[in-house]
Amino acid sequence: MSNQTQSIRVMKFGGTSVGDAKRMRSVVDLVEGALVSDRVCLVASAMAGVTNLLVKAVDPGSRQENEHLLEKFRDIHEAAIAELQGELGEHAPPLREELADLVAECDRLLKGVSLLDECSPSILAQVSSLGERASCAILLALLKARRLDPHYLDPREFIIANGDPIQARPHLDEIRAQFQPLRTNGKRLWLLPGFFGGDPQGKIVSLGRGGSDYSAALAAQALDADLLEIWTDVEGIFSADPRVVPDAFSIPEVSFDEAMELAHFGAKVLHPKTITPVRGLGIPIRVCNSFKPEHPGTLVKKDVATPARGPRGISFLKDVVLVNVTGSGMPGVPGIAARVFSALARRDISVMLITQSSSEVSICFCVKSPDGPRAVEALQEAFRAELAAGLVDRIELTEGLAILSIVGDGMHLKVGVAGTFFDALADVDCNVVAIAQGSSERIISAVVKETDGERAMAHVHHRFFDTCEVLEIVLFGAGNVGGCLLGQIQRQQPRFLESGLEVRVVALADDKRMRLENRGIDLTHWREDLATMGEATNLDRVLAFMRSRRPTLPVFVDCTSSAELTARYPEIFDAGLHLVVANKKANSSNLAFYQELRKRAARHARRFLYETNVGAGLPVIDTVKNLVKTGDHVLRFEGILSGSMSFILGLLGDGSALSESVRAAKERGFTEPDPRDDLNGMDVARKLLILAREIGLELELSDVAVEGLLPAHFDASGDIEGFMARLPQLDKEFKERVETLRAKGQVLRYIGSITPEGCRVGLQAVGYEHPLHVIKGGENALSFLTERYQPHPMVIRGYGAGGEVTAAGVLSDVLRLVSTRAVS
Repeated sequence: MSNQTQSIRVMKFGGTSVGDAKRMRSVVDLVEGALVSDRVCLVASAMAGVTNLLVKAVDPGSRQENEHLLEKFRDIHEAAIAELQGELGEHAPPLREELADLVAECDRLLKGVSLLDECSPSILAQVSSLGERASCAILLALLKARRLDPHYLDPREFIIANGDPIQARPHLDEIRAQFQPLRTNGKRLWLLPGFFGGDPQGKIVSLGRGGSDYSAALAAQALDADLLEIWTDVEGIFSADPRVVPDAFSIPEVSFDEAMELAHFGAKVLHPKTITPVRGLGIPIRVCNSFKPEHPGTLVKKDVATPARGPRGISFLKDVVLVNVTGSGMPGVPGIAARVFSALARRDISVMLITQSSSEVSICFCVKSPDGPRAVEALQEAFRAELAAGLVDRIELTEGLAILSIVGDGMHLKVGVAGTFFDALADVDCNVVAIAQGSSERIISAVVKETDGERAMAHVHHRFFDTCEVLEIVLFGAGNVGGCLLGQIQRQQPRFLESGLEVRVVALADDKRMRLENRGIDLTHWREDLATMGEATNLDRVLAFMRSRRPTLPVFVDCTSSAELTARYPEIFDAGLHLVVANKKANSSNLAFYQELRKRAARHARRFLYETNVGAGLPVIDTVKNLVKTGDHVLRFEGILSGSMSFILGLLGDGSALSESVRAAKERGFTEPDPRDDLNGMDVARKLLILAREIGLELELSDVAVEGLLPAHFDASGDIEGFMARLPQLDKEFKERVETLRAKGQVLRYIGSITPEGCRVGLQAVGYEHPLHVIKGGENALSFLTERYQPHPMVIRGYGAGGEVTAAGVLSDVLRLVSTRAVS
């Protein structure tokens, strides 16, 4: 195949791709591989960090460091040459001479700047071009050493541009004329430094931000290239910024229009002006990772299949301000908008987003933050008369904003894309300041607070692309239930991830110490780490930590029995967290607080879940709620609501003495460390009150009649050991009572009941016909006689007690937050 019929490929390599000797070898390897089938124009940037170094050298505040900066410039390139010495061979000496000339040129320019105490745009363009000239000198020598016969293209001759020396405008026709002979000559490899060109007088001018990509695009257009490759340090254009959205993925293909929109609104892999020269000729652009050359990257081309979900990607542009022009004299007046944007154009201010109310009362637009004050000043000058006459009311500047956009050619084909976008923003309490959408429906943009933007982008990405959702847990209480919960989370993490959920415990506290970790606490040795790495427990600090981060799906889990903590539940809702609680104190406290919690949760659109308050792991609370929601009425309730009471009375009925039964329950963990906390019946009373309130009864704890397991005449005072030592005094009394009931076919059960006569907890004798007769051994059972469930009641039965069972119930509540965020 002749050179003239071979495809032409332009390969541009960025600063990180030529950042050291190793990376330069890789560049030459890639070029050598491409030369097998194509003619190649290699375009290269300065080595990473060099352009910034040079710009700093002419900065007035850094001029005293010029000698140091000049040495650093030389050392960076000399280090690369030294490492490549063995490969460069005879090309090393002339390369070092060329580097010395560039260092000398830099020194002369910097001395001139220092002498005049001024750096003109023309001088800045010359200084900043030295990085590309130095990196390409090394690449040229390396290509020659590989015998690839490179031909050097001086940008001053081939990239013709004029205007602002720092932001020059290329002359496309002249550039094409300069490249025309190359399309037909015998050369197969050209090397073109990026970022700069030359004006008609041959002076160096800069192409501005994204200049090296722009150089490559101009070369591709002028050469009628078949492909433009942009080699960088990421695997193409991503669905979102991977630094913010870890689940973002490389997009295989995007259209030119989509790439333009994504680039304009924050996707930094491609600058918008890179696309313009090649788009008209239909030259595809492939964005590749020079560190992973095997990855296909992203192909930007004319015709691309529309994405099934509507959006192709999400962009996020920070450091934006909104200017709002409002006036009662604006509606129906021709030329208002023209005057607004003419005033901005005269100040050379670029407008990024525009929106206008249909009433014509206001026009608002976004500009970059540094341009905000100048934009207000320009408009105040342009509308001075209208402001004085009251026809324009005010010109407002809102700072600290960002633009979040979804982009996709196929969005107009899918109903509900905008709805999903704004619904996702609402999910994470992200307020929208302004909205813009073009008639092509290729892009929908929302102006939001910059502090909300990153978490909003992560959640929008999750909603559109079904990527991993992050659930963040704040856990207070690291005892039996809390410890079991952490173990279950750790063991099930692989299953969670498989289903698209990452569960992170970002805060963990017991009554003394706590830990906070942005990315989640390693649960492998959580107990030891809490003791050695923790700080003093402080709920205020935890809430401040969560407020500052504002995660997408935060949940506060209370596995304590602390009344002090429950008193602060309203503050937890105010901080934006959902609440999942095993602690019964809040729902059994005074009725006014009980009702306030529900109002507070509704006000903040947070969920308050407490399934384990009654029956631990049994599905009790939700069952009762569903009965009530569907219009059923509970006529009578009876239940064994304490696993410890169930265990003790079961042993008693089987012939064990009361004292032995209590001791066995304590040793096996059925009771609290002090068994009297169970035997006094208050735990059952709290559960019964919670059930009564769920049914719809407005009761206080004092409305529940409580009879403890122990008779009133028994002295239950003193320490635990003394109490346990006196307990055998009741063995005879209980034995006789049990035997008397056995003769009647009855057993003793500790029952909580809700009847028309009221709420009561206490010992009750039940016969074989009663649904609670067979309940013992730690089981719970709840019997609901309702308008629908009669004459036979609905019975919920199972082992509700124990740390693992209760923790499973808590985890089940936590996971319910993933599928729905509606307030219960």
